[in-house]
Amino acid sequence: MEKSSQTEGSKTIPGMLRESRDFVVGCILNSALIFGVIVFEWSLVEIAVIYLIEIAVINLLFFSVALFTPQPVDDLDGDSWDEEPTPIQPIGLLPPVYWRNINYVLRKAVIAAFLLTIVMRPVLSGYGLDSGLPLSVWLAIASTVFFQSSRVWRYFIVNRSYQDKSPADAMAFAFAPIFELFLLLVFVVAPVSFVIIGTGTDLDSRTVWLFYLIPMGAIRAWIGSLDPQTDDFSVK
Repeated sequence: MEKSSQTEGSKTIPGMLRESRDFVVGCILNSALIFGVIVFEWSLVEIAVIYLIEIAVINLLFFSVALFTPQPVDDLDGDSWDEEPTPIQPIGLLPPVYWRNINYVLRKAVIAAFLLTIVMRPVLSGYGLDSGLPLSVWLAIASTVFFQSSRVWRYFIVNRSYQDKSPADAMAFAFAPIFELFLLLVFVVAPVSFVIIGTGTDLDSRTVWLFYLIPMGAIRAWIGSLDPQTDDFSVK
């Protein structure tokens, strides 16, 4: 009996480690933001640019992989989803894309672009980037691209798993950061700003920024560790 329990534990521990990998990596990446504020003296605009570029990278990667997924979207009306998809393969080294996926992804991309534009305009208009972004910020952006590319590889590319996916599966990953942004605005930015402004604290203080970054990092690491396909991040 004891041996059976040990065997069961040995099987579950690797699974637990795999499930917690995204959370650990998310914590590391978000700790890098705090490190950048303290050591590299990143400004608010540089932090915002890193975050917005991360959302754009996530959308670009998962919108792209959605084009290759041949399975139909459940509960979506339309004859095109009730029949075999029509493949298009302009490049032999890449898997075929599908017309119905292109139309579906373009509609979703318009929504994402509109939401990102609403957020980006006040950020970029309120701060100047005349001197460009420092090398440390570019390194943070590069690490974001690498991490998100590894997620695409793990969930959709390995063993050609995209063949068993639908465009909605990829869209769930693409729109997860939009849901994350909503949580950050409602549960971090709004209440923290209310307290800070109410107490008359200087918002330009880097120490004050940590009151935003620490809870934001916790929420982002948590959202990043969830599998959008099994944690109610469905997009139809």
